[in-house]
Amino acid sequence: MLYASRSKATVLIVEDDALFRELLTQLLLTGGFDVIALPTGEQALLALCRHGDQIDWLVSKIRLPGLLCGWVLADEYREHHPDRPVVLIPPHFEPAEMSSDRVVFVPPGAPMRVLEVLQALKNPEPTRVLPLPEAGAA
Repeated sequence: MLYASRSKATVLIVEDDALFRELLTQLLLTGGFDVIALPTGEQALLALCRHGDQIDWLVSKIRLPGLLCGWVLADEYREHHPDRPVVLIPPHFEPAEMSSDRVVFVPPGAPMRVLEVLQALKNPEPTRVLPLPEAGAA
């Protein structure tokens, strides 16, 4: 399903669980995003190839049914947005897994965490410069 006004950031969700996909879709729509929600990596790859520049963020499970996984989708997404990370949902979340500037891992079954991550990525807080104390101040 595609909701696109381009006044909002568009998120491609790739999730094979229909109930979780719909829950995440509704949550992100309520959170101010447009959403394309697809159940398979093959459908998502086609969407990325056709509309990659119009897709602002990718949220995908790593393990998907079929031939394509979330890592392949992440590579295609980076063709259009090399400076943005993808949000990946691993089958088992280990706190030791570190997110990077290329991938943000979100625990499975945590739709609010996905929304929080996307809102933070969309509106990063500016870096604050703290003033140095004056040399003569005691």
